[in-house]
Amino acid sequence: MVKKIGYGQLDCILALALPPNPDFGVDSPQLHILAQITIAKDAEGDASVELVSYTHFGKTVILDITLIKCTVGRIKTKAKNRRGEWVIIDRDGLLCRTAFTQDEQDYEGDD
Repeated sequence: MVKKIGYGQLDCILALALPPNPDFGVDSPQLHILAQITIAKDAEGDASVELVSYTHFGKTVILDITLIKCTVGRIKTKAKNRRGEWVIIDRDGLLCRTAFTQDEQDYEGDD
């Protein structure tokens, strides 16, 4: 797996319960939690150590929510661009980490 810093806007969270499928070696129902994210175009760098800004959004992607390691904020400023730009506020550092946990689910028909 390649580690990469990326910024975007969380549009929605999708929870999918997929049924068992012996053809694929899946013996029990599987819960998958996905995130739909619109990428902040040209927002490059690590906002915890340098100024990172963007003016437009790019493509939308859907990925496994466990790939999200940190959430950050943003503010709009007109300091460098008359039409405005968004600046990422990342105070993560070593202070905290995002943790996603999954509760056990009871599915209909399970004994």
